[in-house]
Amino acid sequence: MCLTLASLAAPFPCSEALAKNLGVRGHTWEIIETDLLAHLEAKVAAFAENGGLDAWQKDAERRVRSYVETPPPVAGVTPALEDRSRLFDPSIRVAEDIRDDKGRLIAQAGTLINPLDYVTLSKDLLFVDGRDEAQVAWALAFEHPAKIVLVAGPVAALMREHKRPLYFDQKGLLTRRFQIAAVPATVSQDGRRLRIREFPLSKKSGEDTR
Repeated sequence: MCLTLASLAAPFPCSEALAKNLGVRGHTWEIIETDLLAHLEAKVAAFAENGGLDAWQKDAERRVRSYVETPPPVAGVTPALEDRSRLFDPSIRVAEDIRDDKGRLIAQAGTLINPLDYVTLSKDLLFVDGRDEAQVAWALAFEHPAKIVLVAGPVAALMREHKRPLYFDQKGLLTRRFQIAAVPATVSQDGRRLRIREFPLSKKSGEDTR
């Protein structure tokens, strides 16, 4: 008895008649597989020969240089319109247990910790828009020890011009943390809290805003 898949599917007897050579139907081609790595290497070589690789590298360098010279402005920060002052509690709640290198518990999860209990803010922070000459001049003339933090503007060019270190609030991490929405603004320590003050710079006012 001949048991094949065909005999299970149809009620025909298994015989030599079913093994006829039906010949070739249509055209056939040899299967050719392209080496992917070789293909990519050839593409890169052609790209380089046409000057594309050099142009791409120069464009990448230009974009990096532009980002370093003038980082993207912090979104949502506007010029200060009124003199306002408020206190900010920098305390943070520990999300998980903090232990030292020997496994000893330093802070338990859920504990409220105030960083000012351990460190002090030795210098005021001045937040300014580096595109505004009045704000830059105000910050440079600040009478107390301070660090100038730009929320926009050509930070590298300003450092070269004024020959002093400047900082940039990358991605608005500090302004979001301190909830600063208007500049110029100062951040200074007031006991266990931070005092944040906005200074409107008006040509009509002769008041000392420092």
